[in-house]
Parts: sequence; structure tokens; C-alpha cells
Amino acid sequence: MSQTMTESVALGVLGISVPAGSHLCVFFRGTSGLEDIVLPFLAEGIRANDRCLCILESRVPSDVLSGLARQVDVGPPAATGQLELATPPEAYLRSGRFSTEDMLGYWADEAAATRSSANFSLTRATGEMPSVLNQPAGRAEFFRYEARLNEVIATYPQVILCLYDLERFGAEVLMDALRTHPMVVVDGMVHDNPYYVEPGKFLAGRN
Repeated sequence: MSQTMTESVALGVLGISVPAGSHLCVFFRGTSGLEDIVLPFLAEGIRANDRCLCILESRVPSDVLSGLARQVDVGPPAATGQLELATPPEAYLRSGRFSTEDMLGYWADEAAATRSSANFSLTRATGEMPSVLNQPAGRAEFFRYEARLNEVIATYPQVILCLYDLERFGAEVLMDALRTHPMVVVDGMVHDNPYYVEPGKFLAGRN
């Protein structure tokens, strides 16, 4: 059965639930803060029989898998493709560079596969901004992607958590993260984001 866009999705983190079609930024500090979010988020997805995608730079897939194995049985999900762990070069930079159009196409294809699948009704994904993009041109392109993702994700059977380490990124990155996500998770609570800027307005200000 397909999941409706109004149905609540448990994130597995501190009792937080959000509607399907949500795009959130999550602020944390360091490796332990990352694991406190990512591992229960993926574990909850495995238990709910969601398709689970994880794209991290600061933790290699084998470390994520071993940490996750302490919470759920990861063998069947990894074997069947329910759980997919990747690095930024394998996901964001597959063509050798970051492309907004490529990434929006990736999520559209993922949504179409989820809709047509008898196995999964929802895709939950989480990922970090690649550090190779932490320079002016790279940041500009990445946040064009983050802004435009809001125009399409509300109609997709997906929940996407975008991860930002307060110890890795400066104020410019963190403010753009706030401007491009309608909801933010900070200090274990989800908030409607007062700093969010509608995609058209955000992108117009970047031309």
C-alpha cells in the first residue's frame, strides 16, 4: 500500500515524527552526534520496511553498518537492497562533479521506483554535504540543489534528513542550510524553520 503524503513518519530519534515528503536539516556535533541521529533513523526505517539510503563522508559505510548492527539485523536489508550505504563520490559526484539536475533526477527516479515497488512504500534518506563543495562555487551549486529539492519532495514518498556538523562548517554554510530547509532538528526537537526562504526567492537572490 502506498504511503500518503499526510501520514506521519517516525524518525526513530527522540520520538520525532514528520509527514512523508519532509525535507529537514539536522544540526549536530562530531561523530557521536552524527551516530545519535543516523543509526536510529536507519534502524527505524528497517523495522518499518522502508527503503533506507545513507550518504556520509565522515563515516565509512562499514562503520555505519557495524554500528547499525547493534540495533537491528542488517544482513537481510543489505542483501536485498533495502539498505544502501554510499560515500559522496558514489552518490553526489558520480559524474565527477556535483550537478543539481543530476541529483533531482536521482530523487525522481528513486521516488518512481518506490511507487512502483511492492516491497517499500517510503524511502528515507540521510546525507552530509561533501567537504569538496565547501568553497564558493561548490556551496552555491549545492544550495541551489537544496532549495530546488523543496519544489519536488513534497509529492514524493520520501523523508530526507540533511546533516550539518557544527564543528565542520562555518556560519555561511549553516545559514544557507537554514534558508533551504522548511524544518530543522536541533537539540532533539523538530521546529518549523523561521529562517526558511521559498525556493524561488532564495534562487532569485543568488542570480
